Amino acid sequence: MTTLIQPPPPSYRKWWWVPAALLVVALVVAAVIVLPDLFREDIGCEDGAVRNENGQCVRLSDGSVSFDTEIDDLVQRIDDENTAVVEEGEPWVSVVLLTPMTAGNNEDGFVTMAGIRHRLAGAHLAQLAANETSASPQIRLLLANPGSDFSSWESVVEEIQNRRADENIVAVTGISFSLENALDTIEQLTGPPPEQKPIGVIASTLTIDDLPTTRGFLKVSPPAEEHARAAAEYLADHDERIMIVRDDNEIDHYGRTLADAFEAQYPDDSQRFAGRPQPYNAQFGHVANAFRTIMHSVCNQKPSTIYFAGRGADALEFLNELAQRECRELPIQVITADDMPYHQLSESLAGKALDGANITVRYTGHVHPDAWHENPGGFDLYAVDQFSPGCEGPICYSEFSDGGVHDFAAVMEYDAVKTAVQAIRNASGPHHTPVDSDAVLQAMIQLHSAVAFDGASGRLDFDDKGQPINKPILILEAQNGAPPLYLESR
Repeated sequence: MTTLIQPPPPSYRKWWWVPAALLVVALVVAAVIVLPDLFREDIGCEDGAVRNENGQCVRLSDGSVSFDTEIDDLVQRIDDENTAVVEEGEPWVSVVLLTPMTAGNNEDGFVTMAGIRHRLAGAHLAQLAANETSASPQIRLLLANPGSDFSSWESVVEEIQNRRADENIVAVTGISFSLENALDTIEQLTGPPPEQKPIGVIASTLTIDDLPTTRGFLKVSPPAEEHARAAAEYLADHDERIMIVRDDNEIDHYGRTLADAFEAQYPDDSQRFAGRPQPYNAQFGHVANAFRTIMHSVCNQKPSTIYFAGRGADALEFLNELAQRECRELPIQVITADDMPYHQLSESLAGKALDGANITVRYTGHVHPDAWHENPGGFDLYAVDQFSPGCEGPICYSEFSDGGVHDFAAVMEYDAVKTAVQAIRNASGPHHTPVDSDAVLQAMIQLHSAVAFDGASGRLDFDDKGQPINKPILILEAQNGAPPLYLESR
């Protein structure tokens, strides 16, 4: 009898489970990443708010909508104040704070939850200060979230227009970032289609110069040209060899505007510059790679000063690479602008890398307590007191913020709301005449010369383009793990 020899099974049959297991793992990972966005409950999107394509809750709210749990406490305070205003039965109007209420997955880092909190706190403080007085009308503060990149601006502007009568909306503040969508927001509010009425806009920290010229627009922060002028004047007394590092991002105009304005300060002195401006583009990401390449030019051209025309988040990346340059024996001063204080050196790799790197970091800014003490007559001392650590009572910044007097975003948002309140109360007049958005637009035009007033950031006197006149620009020096040093005011 012949015995048949059974061959062993093919090896692939022994290991069939390996690809199957890998497939299961891949499906689980995909489910963890994708399914929450597809099927999650609309937590925080109650009361009619909707999630945009970035998963952020967007809407106009009176404080009853939770945009992000990190700011719920502040939003609740605003809701409580708005409710109290209505329940008192006195005349009231609404001012909209239109600014990102969510940071999203913003790799550029120019929208941070810390910055959002500061803006909310500053605006709310101005609301409380306005409502403490017996002046009429009282102020409700509505919150409008266009998304971290203003991608939902059109739907938010449409909602503002649709609800302006019911909510008695008379002005919009905020719009604090120099994004293309933010500029479109201003245009749509101040110059809407014929069937809609314009609404006055008071922006807080917009720096770019290419802004609407309508008198329906004001901004409380100085333009890029003034920041560049202050930096150039500060460098004028020193024989500095300057290199410009410039963000050429087409969506965010901040960097290019600063660079062009700074370079224009030296029309007949090209020898001051260490070669051509060094460009990068934050829109493409991977900025550290670009900065690493720029280090070759830094060591070759040997500038004593680098003017960094870009966002604060990018500046930290740049400083990190600069601290590792081959020519560390070369002392370098880096000067940038008002986005720098959004980002703390102590919380970044740059802060650790700067130790012993022969680098000094300075920037042009808006607020410092030493500037208040140096020139007390140039500021609203009542507002300054509300921001001071020694302030006591419910109308104090320290009551609902862990920040301090260096939170320039809070101060600028305070002044933007204060400007809206000033126009509203001027429009109402001594006889407490009812106010609408047209009356506020008319009053905004008059906020100059004898009708100008002091704010927490300086004199609020506006020219025909809505720009502040003679606002102080401070020269500050960043400190690792400590508040900035005040050097001078320009």
